[in-house]
Amino acid sequence: MSPVDPHSFTDSSQPFCTNIALALYLDFSSTTILGSVLILLPKCHSGSLTLDSRDISVSRVIDPVSLSPLPFSISSTDPIKGSSLTITLSRHSSVFIAFSTSPSSSALQWLSPGQTSSGSHPFVYTQCQPIHARSVFPCQDTPAARICYAARINLPLPLCAVMSATKVARSKPVIGEGFPGIPDSLWCSEDRIVEHFSMEQPIPPYLFALAAGEISEQALGPRTTVYAAGGSELLDAAAREFRGIEDIVRAAEALFGPYEWERFDLLLLPPSFPYGGMENPRMVFLTPLVIKGDDTGAQVVAHELAHSWTGNLITNKTNEDFWLNEGFTTYAERRIVEAVQGKKRADLNIGIGWRGLNDEMERFKDNMEFTKLKTKQEGVDPDDVYSQVPYEKGFQFLLRIERQIGRPAFDEFLNKYITTFKFQSIDTETFLEFLKANLPGIENQINLQLWVEGTGIPPDAMEPESTIYTQIVSLAQEFKLGKMPREDEVVDWNGQEWELYLENLPNSAEASQVAALDARYKLSGSGDWEVKVAFLQLAISCGCKQYFGEVERSLKQVGRMKYLRTLYTALVQGPAKEEGKVLARRIFTEAREFYHPIARGVVESIFSKHL
Repeated sequence: MSPVDPHSFTDSSQPFCTNIALALYLDFSSTTILGSVLILLPKCHSGSLTLDSRDISVSRVIDPVSLSPLPFSISSTDPIKGSSLTITLSRHSSVFIAFSTSPSSSALQWLSPGQTSSGSHPFVYTQCQPIHARSVFPCQDTPAARICYAARINLPLPLCAVMSATKVARSKPVIGEGFPGIPDSLWCSEDRIVEHFSMEQPIPPYLFALAAGEISEQALGPRTTVYAAGGSELLDAAAREFRGIEDIVRAAEALFGPYEWERFDLLLLPPSFPYGGMENPRMVFLTPLVIKGDDTGAQVVAHELAHSWTGNLITNKTNEDFWLNEGFTTYAERRIVEAVQGKKRADLNIGIGWRGLNDEMERFKDNMEFTKLKTKQEGVDPDDVYSQVPYEKGFQFLLRIERQIGRPAFDEFLNKYITTFKFQSIDTETFLEFLKANLPGIENQINLQLWVEGTGIPPDAMEPESTIYTQIVSLAQEFKLGKMPREDEVVDWNGQEWELYLENLPNSAEASQVAALDARYKLSGSGDWEVKVAFLQLAISCGCKQYFGEVERSLKQVGRMKYLRTLYTALVQGPAKEEGKVLARRIFTEAREFYHPIARGVVESIFSKHL
């Protein structure tokens, strides 16, 4: 047996599944899914077929033709990978699996009516990246595998569903639609409805996405509709924030070629969503915190849009090659921002990223393996080592190549790369071979091995050079000398300028000085969560215990992992860390059920390391 991925039981000697058909019965009362999946192989196969699963109960595995049972076994549980489901086939090209999820599914968050903005109906959504699709249905849960899928979602009226797929129909339940795994007596209940979806372009399993509940919608353009899990107020705010989205899509196409996914729809999820955005094709999932009222939330959308070429179209083969997704996408995002909003805004993004990359060097100072682009992750939970390194060091690597050969030549290379590998999953070695083949001699001009396999920040990485970046960093340096920025110096600042300024302030600043900064500019109450969290992190690190109340309110309002990691870490490591540890434990106990399971795991990991 030869696994294709350190985070999957998928065996390289077995065929990859190419298509699946799902029937999913959403049971909000038990917070589980009763499901049946038809797995189609590209050719007949005899012997074992090994799939990934986590907290899934398999009731039956059958031959779809004869409906006779097929032998199967489930392994003991690995703490990272879950359990392998091994099925014995004899010249089979398809297999049916009847299963049910667990209330503890790591991909699913079930929200009671009281946890939603309307308070009237429950809500459920998935987050499958990086290795959580296996807790929704058995699959070859590796980005090396790409699947097309059809899905029938059975849910209670009057709820509706959306997916990372085309919605085909909404109809009354029909006998037999649930496949052999779901009884007709359940499937065909009078108070249920069935939503039909089809995804005809092959995607890695982590891009499988589903949300169901009370969802409103508003069209923004010819290929974009914004959806919101909430009332009309959020929907209207989202429509205003993203009203220029079609211009952003067209700018991206001018840079990277045709948009291959037909639709670019957006879903605003409840604030417990653990990411800023998730690039699910056709249906990007977003935190409502991106709505800032000044159009800057569109930058998060620019990143997820860029994934439509780098990540969704070309995918990292394993999480060890994650930089291929995020480094390329960060580069592409900043090119889109430059085209739409100008070089000044793109330079600010680069500056914030540079600060974040340096902070990650400090975070991983005791385990520099995770400051590499190509990492070794055998026995490592990818959620535990998620960081800005693949984003920002990957961006710097591509920027280094651009500086070497010039932007026109790099654009030509990038477009050839996308055309060559679209709808494929590749590894770092494949990229490097393509790089050297298409830019002969590049390995003599840039130390590729140092960039990919070396730890830390290479010496030929480049700190941003721009007037606004230099001005803000200079003002942050003056803060160390007791000088606060004047109002005329910050009058034109938006959230990103403040974020860059705050992240360059010293954690050794006097508490009184930090409080005075807040008194003048009201940063702790900012409606921009990047600014708010950056300030609260600074305040905690400088011993400003008077902000503990605001930290608590914030940690109970949002579930985005970036903010949870920042604030919980600051509490348990700050100068008032004994008091901070007690507070962190209490907040987590009280807010735990509000967080998505992935986010809970991140906080628990922080506690296991520092408490």
